[in-house]
Amino acid sequence: MLDRLGLTLNETKTKVVNAREGKFDFPGFTIWMGKSRRTGRQYPHAQPSKKSVQAIKDRVTALTKRERTPVPLEEIVELVNSTVRGWVGYFHFKNCSKVLEHVRGHVEERLRTHLRKRFKVRDRKTGYTRFGNRVLYKTYGLYKVPTTAGWTKAHASR
Repeated sequence: MLDRLGLTLNETKTKVVNAREGKFDFPGFTIWMGKSRRTGRQYPHAQPSKKSVQAIKDRVTALTKRERTPVPLEEIVELVNSTVRGWVGYFHFKNCSKVLEHVRGHVEERLRTHLRKRFKVRDRKTGYTRFGNRVLYKTYGLYKVPTTAGWTKAHASR
């Protein structure tokens, strides 16, 4: 089939994996067979790989570094929002809520740290009080990373 399409397989990157026995990474996702806590049945679980999560965290960190304080705050928030929204759009597959909560916490903390440095708030506790989550989302317009599944089960009575 690959020959007909004019494609070749990269032997160094290609491997055969039994998904029932272990995890494997595939275009930014880590995939494995998980066991449902509710039913006990196995299901294929996919979530963003550690490398993908680290990449978005590094990108958000770069966008909110201290040397970017001269940049208008609206521009920084807009860049962070578009970056995170694009990442979530690709990786919000099924319900990987723990990973998404981790990313959301990092984004909130980085913007809060940036605001503390920008407004010369030295104390971290004061920063949490002054730049709480409600302020980050309502006043500054930060994109809220969804942490629940974007879908629910279909049911005839709904």
